[in-house]
Amino acid sequence: MTGDENRVREQSVDAILNGVTKKTSLIVSLATAAVVVYAAVLGSDHRWWFFPVSILFGGALGLLNFRWLAVSVQRVYLRQGATVVGSNLAAVVISLLKLSLIFVILFVVIKWQLLPVFGLVAGLSLCFAAILWEGATMMKQTLNSDGK
Repeated sequence: MTGDENRVREQSVDAILNGVTKKTSLIVSLATAAVVVYAAVLGSDHRWWFFPVSILFGGALGLLNFRWLAVSVQRVYLRQGATVVGSNLAAVVISLLKLSLIFVILFVVIKWQLLPVFGLVAGLSLCFAAILWEGATMMKQTLNSDGK
């Protein structure tokens, strides 16, 4: 792989990361605002703010997971001189460490009931929706540029 090809791949990864970050921020912000408005209109109990915070936390955790995945892919597979076996082993180790850390964070939050589980799941799901949205956007742009 030449230096130009590597630079193009890195720019593509950066564009995807930025797109997912913007879309996740937008979706999570809208969902959080909707929950805040809903709680304000209904006048719910004194702990109403835990749910929007859990959505924000879940979205941030999902985005952090996605960014770690992208950075590890960049560093492991796009690195010059990397062997297949070394890249695969590094990817497995990085993935296990990343997922273990996220598991510990989720375990602590759920076990100690720091935030509502439904909000965490909603935030994580909204991040996943942003990833799908960015993928569809990139696919549409690719199809449009190929058709010209």
